[in-house]
Amino acid sequence: MIHHLSCHINRNGKTDSYITARRTADSGIDEPRAGYYKHTSLNATFNSLGSERYLLTEDNRAVRDIAAVVPYDAICIMVNHNRYGGGGIYNLFCTFTTDNQWSDYLLVHEFGHSFAGLADEYYTSETVYSDFYPQGVEPLEANITALLDKSSIKWKPFLTPGIEIPTPWEKESFDKMDLKWQKQRRELNNKTARLKRMNAQNEQIKEAEHEYAEKDRQHANNVSDYMKKSKYVGKVGAFEGAGYASRGLYRPMLDCIMFSKGNKPFCKVCAAAISDVIRIYTN
Repeated sequence: MIHHLSCHINRNGKTDSYITARRTADSGIDEPRAGYYKHTSLNATFNSLGSERYLLTEDNRAVRDIAAVVPYDAICIMVNHNRYGGGGIYNLFCTFTTDNQWSDYLLVHEFGHSFAGLADEYYTSETVYSDFYPQGVEPLEANITALLDKSSIKWKPFLTPGIEIPTPWEKESFDKMDLKWQKQRRELNNKTARLKRMNAQNEQIKEAEHEYAEKDRQHANNVSDYMKKSKYVGKVGAFEGAGYASRGLYRPMLDCIMFSKGNKPFCKVCAAAISDVIRIYTN
């Protein structure tokens, strides 16, 4: 079953939530790399646009038919599956899987995309985008910058007094650690997909999925610990590495829920951008 959640922000600034459910013909979701295809209410699928973790639906008519049951300002599509996956399209919808260790993170991160138009701040993970942000053009999103004019950076009011722009940080050693994990992550995902295509025993598949989940959690903890040790923790500057680009794009703070996994807040700039959108709805 796929559940649909509609959120309506009323005139008092409070959020009313409605949940509707529609039973699907099949349980699960399409996993093209594994050869699994399901008939579901919204026809959502992993491997959207070629990315193994990207979870979207292109069936806009089905989405709007279900959403029309109640008044709504934002749509979140919850998919009952244990794989890590999600997606967020500004002013359209966000998706996330509910049965894995990162479900809470996925909802908040993807909602940041769909509700406030926030950019991804990470840059080491494989993506389906190539040169998503043209060189020499300032990104529209509030939380990344090409730093074309250091004297008028878009989040200037939030800058930590006296901080260097761009802000030097422990990037080289972070990249080494994170790229090593990305390579391992790719190998583990390929292994699981291969086992599913071969119709391996459920125990083998579950063992592979468990191995991935354990190592993924450990790496996320390592990233959080790494950031907490930096002398720039909690400061607002311009940290290189953002928007899928290792060079030439900058994020406001070292860490943020738009940068890495975990139980962490939006950075100050992202939080301000979300507040701006809420004010538009609650004018």
